[in-house]
Amino acid sequence: MGMLVDITERKRAEESLRLQGAALHAAADAIVITDRAGVMEWVNPAFTQLTGYTAEEALGKKLGDLVKSGKHAPAFYKEFWESILAGRTWHGEIISRRKDGRLFTEDQVVTPILDESGAITHFVAIRRDITERKAAENRIRHLNRVFAVQSGINALIVRVRDRDELFREACRIAVEAGAFSMAWIGVIDPDTLMVRVAASFGDRADEYLQGIEISMDADSPLGQGPTSTAIRENQPVWAQDFQHSPLTTPWHERGARFGWSASASLPLHRNGVPIGAFTLYAGEVGTFNDEETRLLLELVDHLSFAIDHIDKQERLNYLAYYDVLTGLANRSLFLDRVAQYMLSAVSGGHKLAVFLIDLERFKNINDSIGQPAGDALLRQVAEWLTRNVGDANLLARVDADHFAAVLPEVKQEGDMARLLDKKMKAFLEHPFRLNDAVFRLAAKVGIALFPDDGADPETLFKNAEAALKKAKASGERYLLHTQKMTEAVAGKVTLENRLRHAFDKEEFVLHYQPKVSLVSGKLTSAEALIRWNDPRTGLVPPSLFIPILEETGLIYEVGCWALRKAIEEYLRWRSAGLP
Repeated sequence: MGMLVDITERKRAEESLRLQGAALHAAADAIVITDRAGVMEWVNPAFTQLTGYTAEEALGKKLGDLVKSGKHAPAFYKEFWESILAGRTWHGEIISRRKDGRLFTEDQVVTPILDESGAITHFVAIRRDITERKAAENRIRHLNRVFAVQSGINALIVRVRDRDELFREACRIAVEAGAFSMAWIGVIDPDTLMVRVAASFGDRADEYLQGIEISMDADSPLGQGPTSTAIRENQPVWAQDFQHSPLTTPWHERGARFGWSASASLPLHRNGVPIGAFTLYAGEVGTFNDEETRLLLELVDHLSFAIDHIDKQERLNYLAYYDVLTGLANRSLFLDRVAQYMLSAVSGGHKLAVFLIDLERFKNINDSIGQPAGDALLRQVAEWLTRNVGDANLLARVDADHFAAVLPEVKQEGDMARLLDKKMKAFLEHPFRLNDAVFRLAAKVGIALFPDDGADPETLFKNAEAALKKAKASGERYLLHTQKMTEAVAGKVTLENRLRHAFDKEEFVLHYQPKVSLVSGKLTSAEALIRWNDPRTGLVPPSLFIPILEETGLIYEVGCWALRKAIEEYLRWRSAGLP
């Protein structure tokens, strides 16, 4: 006698467990199952790829003991264990150490596993390597802070009146805008050949620098550090690991107390001769990457330029190329840079775009809050543009409320339009804060493309202006230049020039339209009507030239002439006995 047993559900359960196990085994993220005490009971192959430890090496050991980096304080782990032992899922970032000793950052989610009674029996940890993502975020953060310092110091250079103020403000900007821990400037004392502190800024800066001795003598132990080396050799000195660099040995103990992990000593010049150094400190090892070092070297070049001209009381060269208020390039320098980018566009076989940006209603805002506050707002706009464009050399302030930008490489015009849409939306949503007020600013943009809309910087800029004027008139947020629009603008300019010539050559005439009383039938007055007697075309209808006179402001001069002429005619008629 036999018995049939339906095992379909059991088979389904077994297959489900098999699939779950296969999925965990094949997952790209590292998955670890530990007991309640954190001892590992199962790991997938991705765990080995992430940490370097095989399953045999890991199982039976506590996860924290195996990969702990020592980069987190005890309070961090206390909060972590309190959270998961309370039955809550923990999600955060942890710096861990691989088997070969290399550190990496991981995004980790730890979830408690409960039995039927609700007691925690195990934990499941899902770990993902985000080291590259964090490195990219840090790179962007570092570059943004250096851009902020560069912009601030460019604006400072044209504002300061003496070298002491330049040094003090440069140190302050480096710390406040650049997020460096401390900054100081040392200059050589020609009598003692020691480096004296000229200015400093940052947390406990005075305490750190108090009694510090730096000699220019290469044979002295006090003359072998980064600051004196940078000045003596006229080369920047980067201490990417301050606590272990041989150059900073005399200051290891002092630097450790203050938390310095990296430093940069950058020589300053006067007439090409090193006179001191600008030294920056950061709290992270390896702070200064290649792009950041390039920008910092540009920055000290600008500072050295300012030192030269402050000493000579000459800032004319700088003012000829930079906007005083924002530190951005002015129109002249911007067009020079556009010319350079045009050469690259020709050799690279791609297009280039020039944007002209108009801040809407800024005159009204400026009139309502006053010029000092309006200037502060313009500086904030310049800073926002610098952060979002990514390179201050691509920007300029070309008029009171007009900025310009160049996009050196345009491959697809659709991509450019999408990028512009995104940036304009972000600009509109950005809160510009001034004292207790928040301002939302809108902008109109005119765009001209090289080589389609101009073969030289001046033509390209004028065509961007024409596109901007049409955008403002039509209400569009931005417009690209078209040939038809250029011809219309050129026609107006030509007519304006002809009208100025007509005024100078007395080509305007007055025609009088008599007014007669319907009651008496007598002449009562006459209306003076201005006409343009163009020698080339004859009388020009008023509808063609009056709007141009009004638009250009010539209407005032021509109106005054018409009034004088009418009075002269009237007096002549009276003298002749006419009624």
